[in-house]
Amino acid sequence: MLFQTDIYTKPANTENVYSDIAVKIHGAAMKAIPPDYSSKMHISAYHPFSIFTVPIEDRDIIRISALCNDAKIIPDILSEKKSIRIYGMTKPLEFAEVEISEPINAINAGEYLSKKGCRVTFITPAVIKTNGRFSAAPDISSYFYSTICKYNEFENDNISFDYFKDAFAESFIGEYSLESVKYNVSGHAIPGMTGYFDIYFPENPVQNAVLRKVISYATYSGTGGKTSMGMGGIIAENI
Repeated sequence: MLFQTDIYTKPANTENVYSDIAVKIHGAAMKAIPPDYSSKMHISAYHPFSIFTVPIEDRDIIRISALCNDAKIIPDILSEKKSIRIYGMTKPLEFAEVEISEPINAINAGEYLSKKGCRVTFITPAVIKTNGRFSAAPDISSYFYSTICKYNEFENDNISFDYFKDAFAESFIGEYSLESVKYNVSGHAIPGMTGYFDIYFPENPVQNAVLRKVISYATYSGTGGKTSMGMGGIIAENI
Protein backbone atom coordinates (compact mmCIF):
# COMPACT_ATOMS: atom_id res chain seq x y z
CA MET A 1 0.00 0.00 0.00
CA LEU A 2 0.97 3.64 -0.53
CA PHE A 3 0.45 6.21 2.22
CA GLN A 4 0.55 10.00 2.14
CA THR A 5 0.31 12.61 4.90
CA ASP A 6 0.36 16.41 4.66
CA ILE A 7 1.53 18.33 7.73
CA TYR A 8 0.87 22.07 7.82
CA THR A 9 3.36 24.06 9.84
CA LYS A 10 2.64 27.22 11.78
CA PRO A 11 4.32 30.45 10.61
CA ALA A 12 8.03 30.37 11.45
CA ASN A 13 11.22 32.25 10.76
CA THR A 14 13.55 29.91 8.84
CA GLU A 15 16.00 32.46 7.43
CA ASN A 16 18.86 31.04 9.50
CA VAL A 17 18.20 27.44 8.44
CA TYR A 18 20.97 26.80 5.92
CA SER A 19 19.25 23.94 4.18
CA ASP A 20 15.85 23.14 2.78
CA ILE A 21 13.38 22.38 5.57
CA ALA A 22 12.74 18.92 4.11
CA VAL A 23 16.39 18.01 4.80
CA LYS A 24 15.82 18.86 8.47
CA ILE A 25 12.52 16.95 8.52
CA HIS A 26 14.42 13.91 7.24
CA GLY A 27 16.85 14.22 10.14
CA ALA A 28 14.01 14.56 12.63
CA ALA A 29 12.29 11.49 11.17
CA MET A 30 15.42 9.37 11.46
CA LYS A 31 15.76 10.35 15.13
CA ALA A 32 12.09 9.69 15.89
CA ILE A 33 11.72 6.19 14.45
CA PRO A 34 13.10 3.04 16.12
CA PRO A 35 16.93 2.86 15.72
CA ASP A 36 16.85 -0.61 14.17
CA TYR A 37 14.53 0.51 11.37
CA SER A 38 16.56 3.67 10.81
CA SER A 39 19.75 1.61 10.53
CA LYS A 40 18.06 -0.77 8.11
CA MET A 41 17.08 2.09 5.82
CA HIS A 42 20.57 3.57 5.82
CA ILE A 43 21.96 0.39 4.26
CA SER A 44 19.07 -0.33 1.89
CA ALA A 45 19.40 0.48 -1.80
CA TYR A 46 16.18 2.50 -1.90
CA HIS A 47 14.44 4.48 0.82
CA PRO A 48 10.80 3.44 1.28
CA PHE A 49 9.58 7.00 1.79
CA SER A 50 9.80 10.49 0.35
CA ILE A 51 9.47 13.98 1.84
CA PHE A 52 9.03 17.33 0.18
CA THR A 53 7.82 20.73 1.31
CA VAL A 54 5.69 23.34 -0.38
CA PRO A 55 5.89 26.93 0.91
CA ILE A 56 2.55 28.72 1.28
CA GLU A 57 2.87 32.32 2.40
CA ASP A 58 4.73 32.22 5.75
CA ARG A 59 4.46 28.49 6.42
CA ASP A 60 4.99 25.11 4.73
CA ILE A 61 3.13 21.99 3.80
CA ILE A 62 5.27 18.93 4.52
CA ARG A 63 4.22 15.97 2.37
CA ILE A 64 5.43 12.60 3.61
CA SER A 65 4.79 9.44 1.59
CA ALA A 66 5.45 5.83 2.57
CA LEU A 67 5.93 3.15 -0.08
CA CYS A 68 5.25 0.10 2.07
CA ASN A 69 3.47 -0.85 5.27
CA ASP A 70 6.64 -0.84 7.37
CA ALA A 71 7.54 2.70 6.31
CA LYS A 72 4.12 4.00 7.40
CA ILE A 73 5.72 4.45 10.82
CA ILE A 74 7.48 7.57 9.49
CA PRO A 75 4.42 9.70 8.63
CA ASP A 76 2.59 8.24 11.63
CA ILE A 77 5.25 9.33 14.13
CA LEU A 78 5.77 12.77 12.59
CA SER A 79 2.03 13.48 12.39
CA GLU A 80 1.67 12.76 16.11
CA LYS A 81 4.21 15.41 17.02
CA LYS A 82 3.26 18.97 17.93
CA SER A 83 6.63 20.35 16.87
CA ILE A 84 10.20 19.43 15.98
CA ARG A 85 13.49 21.14 16.66
CA ILE A 86 15.32 22.50 13.63
CA TYR A 87 18.96 23.55 13.80
CA GLY A 88 19.14 27.28 13.06
CA MET A 89 15.71 28.09 14.49
CA THR A 90 15.47 29.66 17.94
CA LYS A 91 12.10 27.98 18.53
CA PRO A 92 10.78 24.56 17.52
CA LEU A 93 8.92 24.31 14.21
CA GLU A 94 5.30 23.89 15.26
CA PHE A 95 2.69 21.86 13.40
CA ALA A 96 -0.80 23.26 12.88
CA GLU A 97 -2.85 20.51 11.27
CA VAL A 98 -2.52 17.14 9.57
CA GLU A 99 -4.30 15.70 6.54
CA ILE A 100 -4.02 11.95 5.94
CA SER A 101 -4.98 10.63 2.51
CA GLU A 102 -6.66 7.29 1.98
CA PRO A 103 -4.06 4.59 1.27
CA ILE A 104 -3.99 3.24 -2.27
CA ASN A 105 -2.72 0.03 -3.80
CA ALA A 106 0.36 0.70 -5.93
CA ILE A 107 -0.78 -1.85 -8.51
CA ASN A 108 -3.87 0.29 -9.16
CA ALA A 109 -2.07 3.64 -9.04
CA GLY A 110 -2.42 4.23 -12.77
CA GLU A 111 -6.20 4.25 -12.51
CA TYR A 112 -6.04 7.70 -10.92
CA LEU A 113 -4.73 9.26 -14.15
CA SER A 114 -6.68 9.84 -17.35
CA LYS A 115 -5.82 7.65 -20.33
CA LYS A 116 -5.58 10.88 -22.33
CA GLY A 117 -2.72 12.52 -20.45
CA CYS A 118 -1.68 14.69 -17.54
CA ARG A 119 0.39 17.66 -16.46
CA VAL A 120 3.39 16.66 -14.35
CA THR A 121 4.78 19.38 -12.12
CA PHE A 122 8.14 19.11 -10.39
CA ILE A 123 7.27 20.86 -7.12
CA THR A 124 10.80 20.57 -5.76
CA PRO A 125 14.03 20.28 -7.79
CA ALA A 126 14.65 16.82 -9.22
CA VAL A 127 18.19 15.56 -9.73
CA ILE A 128 19.75 12.71 -11.66
CA LYS A 129 23.34 11.65 -12.22
CA THR A 130 25.01 12.21 -15.57
CA ASN A 131 28.46 10.69 -16.00
CA GLY A 132 28.63 10.20 -12.24
CA ARG A 133 27.77 13.81 -11.39
CA PHE A 134 24.59 15.40 -10.06
CA SER A 135 22.74 16.90 -12.98
CA ALA A 136 19.58 18.78 -13.95
CA ALA A 137 19.76 17.62 -17.57
CA PRO A 138 16.42 18.02 -19.43
CA ASP A 139 16.12 14.29 -20.15
CA ILE A 140 12.66 13.99 -18.60
CA SER A 141 12.18 10.23 -18.76
CA SER A 142 15.48 9.62 -16.92
CA TYR A 143 14.06 11.19 -13.77
CA PHE A 144 11.67 8.24 -13.52
CA TYR A 145 14.42 5.61 -13.46
CA SER A 146 14.59 5.69 -9.66
CA THR A 147 10.78 5.61 -9.52
CA ILE A 148 10.73 2.35 -11.47
CA CYS A 149 13.52 0.89 -9.31
CA LYS A 150 11.50 1.62 -6.17
CA TYR A 151 8.31 0.24 -7.67
CA ASN A 152 10.07 -2.99 -8.58
CA GLU A 153 11.73 -3.18 -5.15
CA PHE A 154 8.67 -2.61 -2.99
CA GLU A 155 6.02 -4.15 -5.26
CA ASN A 156 8.13 -7.16 -6.29
CA ASP A 157 7.59 -6.35 -9.95
CA ASN A 158 9.83 -6.08 -12.99
CA ILE A 159 8.85 -3.00 -14.99
CA SER A 160 11.50 -2.35 -17.63
CA PHE A 161 12.92 1.16 -17.70
CA ASP A 162 13.78 0.67 -21.37
CA TYR A 163 10.14 -0.14 -22.09
CA PHE A 164 9.03 2.91 -20.10
CA LYS A 165 11.49 5.09 -22.02
CA ASP A 166 10.21 3.77 -25.36
CA ALA A 167 6.62 4.38 -24.26
CA PHE A 168 7.56 7.90 -23.14
CA ALA A 169 9.08 8.52 -26.58
CA GLU A 170 5.79 7.47 -28.19
CA SER A 171 3.92 10.07 -26.12
CA PHE A 172 3.32 13.63 -27.23
CA ILE A 173 4.84 16.35 -25.05
CA GLY A 174 2.70 19.48 -25.26
CA GLU A 175 3.23 22.64 -23.27
CA TYR A 176 6.22 22.64 -20.93
CA SER A 177 8.36 24.96 -18.85
CA LEU A 178 11.47 23.54 -17.20
CA GLU A 179 14.43 25.23 -15.59
CA SER A 180 17.60 24.41 -13.69
CA VAL A 181 17.83 25.62 -10.09
CA LYS A 182 19.93 24.90 -7.00
CA TYR A 183 18.78 22.93 -3.96
CA ASN A 184 20.47 23.40 -0.60
CA VAL A 185 21.45 20.25 1.29
CA SER A 186 23.34 21.24 4.43
CA GLY A 187 25.16 24.04 2.64
CA HIS A 188 25.84 22.08 -0.56
CA ALA A 189 24.15 23.43 -3.72
CA ILE A 190 22.79 20.55 -5.80
CA PRO A 191 21.46 21.19 -9.32
CA GLY A 192 17.85 20.27 -9.88
CA MET A 193 15.10 20.61 -12.46
CA THR A 194 11.77 22.24 -11.69
CA GLY A 195 8.77 23.19 -13.80
CA TYR A 196 6.10 21.21 -15.61
CA PHE A 197 5.31 19.34 -18.80
CA ASP A 198 2.08 18.11 -20.40
CA ILE A 199 2.21 14.54 -21.60
CA TYR A 200 -0.38 12.93 -23.89
CA PHE A 201 -0.18 9.17 -23.60
CA PRO A 202 0.08 6.84 -26.60
CA GLU A 203 -2.95 4.82 -27.69
CA ASN A 204 -1.12 1.52 -27.25
CA PRO A 205 -2.89 0.13 -24.15
CA VAL A 206 0.20 -1.46 -22.58
CA GLN A 207 2.37 1.63 -23.05
CA ASN A 208 -0.49 3.80 -21.82
CA ALA A 209 -0.95 1.72 -18.66
CA VAL A 210 2.77 1.61 -17.81
CA LEU A 211 3.18 5.37 -18.18
CA ARG A 212 0.14 6.10 -16.01
CA LYS A 213 1.24 3.63 -13.34
CA VAL A 214 4.80 4.94 -13.09
CA ILE A 215 3.86 8.64 -13.11
CA SER A 216 1.12 8.10 -10.54
CA TYR A 217 3.50 6.08 -8.34
CA ALA A 218 6.03 8.90 -8.63
CA THR A 219 3.63 11.23 -6.80
CA TYR A 220 4.45 9.05 -3.78
CA SER A 221 8.03 7.91 -4.44
CA GLY A 222 9.31 11.14 -5.92
CA THR A 223 11.59 11.32 -8.97
CA GLY A 224 15.36 11.29 -9.34
CA GLY A 225 17.65 11.19 -6.33
CA LYS A 226 17.54 12.42 -2.71
CA THR A 227 13.75 12.10 -2.50
CA SER A 228 13.91 11.45 1.25
CA MET A 229 15.56 14.88 1.62
CA GLY A 230 12.96 16.86 -0.27
CA MET A 231 14.07 16.59 -3.88
CA GLY A 232 12.02 15.35 -6.84
CA GLY A 233 8.55 15.89 -5.38
CA ILE A 234 5.89 15.91 -8.09
CA ILE A 235 2.17 16.18 -8.60
CA ALA A 236 0.22 14.92 -11.63
CA GLU A 237 -3.06 16.49 -12.77
CA ASN A 238 -5.32 15.11 -15.48
CA ILE A 239 -5.56 17.07 -18.71
